This record gives sequence, structure tokens and C-alpha cells, in this order.
Amino acid sequence: MNRPKVLQIGSENFGAGGRSVIAYNLTYPLITDYEIDFLAIGELKNPQFHQIIEKNGGKVIHVEDTSNKLSKFRRILKILKSEKFDIIHINADDASEALVNFILSKLSGARTIVHAHSTSPNIEEGFVSQLKRVIARIVINCFVDDRLTCSIEAADYMFGNKSSSKATIIKNGIDIDKFSFNEANRAQVRKALNISDWQVVIGTIGRITSSKNPYFIVELIKQLQRDDEKYLFLWIGDGEERCSVEQLLTNEIDNKRVFMLGNQEDPSLYLQAMDLFVLPSLYEGFGIVNIEAQASGLPCIVSSSIPDMAVVNPNFYRLDTKDNLWNWVEKIEKMDYTRYLRDPYRKLKAAGFDIKDSANVLRNIYNSLL
Repeated sequence: MNRPKVLQIGSENFGAGGRSVIAYNLTYPLITDYEIDFLAIGELKNPQFHQIIEKNGGKVIHVEDTSNKLSKFRRILKILKSEKFDIIHINADDASEALVNFILSKLSGARTIVHAHSTSPNIEEGFVSQLKRVIARIVINCFVDDRLTCSIEAADYMFGNKSSSKATIIKNGIDIDKFSFNEANRAQVRKALNISDWQVVIGTIGRITSSKNPYFIVELIKQLQRDDEKYLFLWIGDGEERCSVEQLLTNEIDNKRVFMLGNQEDPSLYLQAMDLFVLPSLYEGFGIVNIEAQASGLPCIVSSSIPDMAVVNPNFYRLDTKDNLWNWVEKIEKMDYTRYLRDPYRKLKAAGFDIKDSANVLRNIYNSLL
């Protein structure tokens, strides 16, 4: 018996950010029941991630970007129709971003899901942008087969307040055991990077883009290292702002006080090496890395844009980033770097962050659409 065919699609190619990881994590436990493929649009920013997908039974369909948008849309539609997907699962930050893929998916005849992954960026938008989003919401809400979201706030931003209650919340679950603290892995990574026991390693994981507030991190690093040489910084990830960030941190990088390590196949290893995790994002739908860091017991300081539902451990702190650099510096300098290791598996599972539970919710939704 043939398995039903599901396509995961985003606004950009899978492997470029957190949405890719979430989509893969959620669907990997379902591969015995469904044939799950991924559509990668544009430049292949992280081929390693595509290799992982293919190694575990998935297929990555690549559509090269082109200045001729109509030609690109025709090619995508041709693929969607020829592959005859039963379900197309669209991952997006807002309705405007999701709209084109949504229309193409409906034209292909597939049942269509829209999955919200981000909250409002809290920036002033022009009339045209607002109008586009309103129109996109109307179209999606009229014709979508099911709505998914990582948080209530993300649902409000994607579908609007009146329709957000119709969205099913699927928490960004993880393989909790994989991220649990491991002293041997910690020692291995710190030794490889020549980091001494007395040094405090602050780190972050994520795309180096404006939404992640990288220049706030740059100022934070400079201020902390100006005050005390014990602070080192691990930066895992890549993105369009990386070159600019590295230029601003040239001295710190040259002196091995900042490690810009790019994308890593297994970021869980680097969480073990850290003493503190920071994420000062300007906006986030959820931020799966917050859960990964808490699974390892790490103290965390994140921006107030992170939703309440991401808070699991007592050493997880949310601070405002607007004109509050000194609050972050003071908090970091005075805090206790002890990990919270009181049965993290039980605590995270009870909070709904076991990937097996999240995948089962998705399985039920897929089944309901067939």
C-alpha cells in the first residue's frame, strides 16, 4: 500500500533556519506512515541539512531562484501537480509570506495546511504592507484546510485575532535525551576550542539575521569582555549579517575570545560547552533553541519577545532589549551559572516538548485530511 504523500514547503529552502529544523523534527517520526518530501527554493544555504533529510528517507526537491518570478511559480506548480501530493504543509512567518505557496498548493489540488512560526516584528509598516497582509489573511482563512501554530501569539499574527482560535497549537518538541547535559561532551568541545575551566562561555544558536538582533549581541560581547577577560562567546549559525558582525568583532575573533562557528550538524554538542545561553531576538514565534538549551539545563537570558509558553526551567530569564544593554550586562555578571538538572526529561515532557508527542498531534491532523 502506498503511503500518502506530504510536502513540507517554506518561503526559503529548508536548512536555512529554525523552521526547517522544526518541520524536519515533526515529520521524521512519521516517515513510516507518510512519504514526506521537502521543497527547497533558492540558494542551497545548508546542503548538510538536506543530506540528513535524504539519509533518513526524505527527498529534497530543489527549485533555483530566478528574477523571473512568474517562471519560478510555474515551475513550482508543475512540480506540485506532477508529484500529486495529498497534503502540502506550508511553513511561514506571516500571511503575506505564505500566500503565493498557498495559492500554488490549492491549484495543485492538495489539501493545504498553513503553519504559523513567528510573532509580529513590532516595526512600523506602510499601508501597502498592511493591506497585503490583510488580503493574504482573508484568502488563507477562506480556503485553508487546517491551521497550525507554534504559539497563540504566532497564530494571531498569521491568521488574525478572529481566526487564530481555530489553529491547533503544536509545540516545538525536541528529542529531549539528545540535548540532555553530558559532561564528557562538554569537556571534549571545550578542549577542542582550548577553553579553560575558569572561563565563562556565553553562546547563541540561530541565523545571523536582523530579526535575531545580532548587533545587540556584538555590543553585549564588547561590554562584557571590556570588564572581564573570563568571558568567551560561541556563535553557532550563519546568515546575511555574518560578515558585518565578524568585521565588528575582528579583534575578539583574532584573540580567540569569540568563536564564529557557522552552521553545525550537531549544535547540541556546543550547548554542553556553554555556561549561559542568550537570545535577544526582536521577534520570535517560539524559538525551538530555547527548549534545546533548557533540556541541557543551561541558564538562559532571552528577549521579552519569547512567549511565556517557552519558559520551563527556573533559570530561564526574559529581559527587554530596548535601551537595556546594561540590564543584560548586570544580569550576566551577577548570575549563577549552575545548570538546572532536576529531571529535565520529566519536566519538558510534562510541558509538552517531547517531539514524539508533538509528532502524534501532527499525525492526527494529517489523518483527518485524508
